[in-house]
Amino acid sequence: MYAILQDLLRNKACQAITLEDPIEKRMDNLLQVQVNEKAGLTYQAGLKAALRHDPDVLMIGEIRDESTASFAFETARTGHLVISTLHARNAAGAIHRLQEMGIPLADLQHTLIGIASLELLPIQQPYPSRAAIMELANANQIHRLLQNSTSSFLTFAELRRKAYAYGFVKEEIDYNQKDSQAIIYGAANTVSQTAP
Repeated sequence: MYAILQDLLRNKACQAITLEDPIEKRMDNLLQVQVNEKAGLTYQAGLKAALRHDPDVLMIGEIRDESTASFAFETARTGHLVISTLHARNAAGAIHRLQEMGIPLADLQHTLIGIASLELLPIQQPYPSRAAIMELANANQIHRLLQNSTSSFLTFAELRRKAYAYGFVKEEIDYNQKDSQAIIYGAANTVSQTAP
């Protein structure tokens, strides 16, 4: 998310505000607000205060509940670019999580413009480490997912097979096995904005 914000601020003059818990990376040229629920500064209170400044871009550290999800989509409907994360297994799962949080299908269709879902994969070359693979869905691909069509982007299963074919992993990894699920971390970055 920070890379997206940095790129936006470098290429376009815009006002950006972040709401984070905690602030993970200090950045210049934007207002960063630390959410502190014990002190009464919730995501909802921070969102209301941030909108009074009429930012072009609003980054929400994480959509954790229905009220934050609802507020994020209300903000996107008013023309603000909203960037956030939520926990999901993959890009399609991000859509399902938002629906579980009560976001209407019409809001998803009209405001969701991108989803990037990351998964860490243990690799062997050039040395043992981990690398991120990413499912990336643009607005058209999201519309296909919302219509219950098949995905037109590379899924994690396809990306893992490619990593195996290129020799980055020693064996094909099947994360659908129950014992492997503990090492999966999925965070889907969602980008919402009313279409121009």
